[in-house]
Amino acid sequence: MIPAVVKFTEDETWGKVGGRRIPHSEKTPLSKGGPIGLDQIYKREENEYWQWGVAEFYQPSMGFREFQGQLFFKEVEKDVIHIRWTYTLFSKSIPAYPFHWFFTKVFWRGQMKVGIRNMKAYAESDAPFLYE
Repeated sequence: MIPAVVKFTEDETWGKVGGRRIPHSEKTPLSKGGPIGLDQIYKREENEYWQWGVAEFYQPSMGFREFQGQLFFKEVEKDVIHIRWTYTLFSKSIPAYPFHWFFTKVFWRGQMKVGIRNMKAYAESDAPFLYE
């Protein structure tokens, strides 16, 4: 239901505070695909915390004003890192809030679970990390 992000462009500064990139979604019956918005790093504390968000949308945002993610990293033993990922969706409208709550709990949560599984597989692979 939610179009998958299939690539990022203009990501030369991504990974640094203030760094930006443009996520692109796949085309679906409900989405034209292409650039979604401007994804920006707000805060980064190396090996501890990342905060980023999309607050500038290039496609309809269903009344959301921002999507904001946070990653918390904690080394629990040598070569074992615990990661907590949170995502907050901010609504522009009180009347739309019930729809936004439902969308977040039902659809967005599922999308994020897929993302977590993909991040885990990537972390366990031998692939190099792109944003060093």
